[in-house]
Formats: sequence, structure tokens, C-alpha cells
Amino acid sequence: MAEKVSLSREVFSGIAEDLGIDIHAPHLEDLYAYLQGLRPTLKTIGDLDLTGLEPFMPPLGKKEG
Repeated sequence: MAEKVSLSREVFSGIAEDLGIDIHAPHLEDLYAYLQGLRPTLKTIGDLDLTGLEPFMPPLGKKEG
């Protein structure tokens, strides 16, 4: 079972700052809210049992024909 991972505002700000992002930029609060909204979807994906499935690699580039 996957452990619960929390993304506090302080941790988010620290990561943003480490990446060179201005932590006082007005859009940063919107980005944090967006990431918080993604968490349930990411948890669902993480809980999928993919045992026995082969990796799928879609073809790259244009199909000739």
C-alpha cells in the first residue's frame, strides 16, 4: 500500500524556490491549488494493479504511407 504523501504549502514553496521560481508570484497560489486538485487522480493511478501487463510504447513520428 502506498503511503500518503502530503504537499503542504511550505513544501510546495520550497520546491518552487529550489527550482528558481519566484515564490511571491501571484499565479503560484493558482498552481498550488491546481496541483492539490490533481492529487486524487494521481492517487488513483498509483493504486492501479498493473501486474502482468507489458509496457506500451506508442509509435513516434509520422506514419509513412
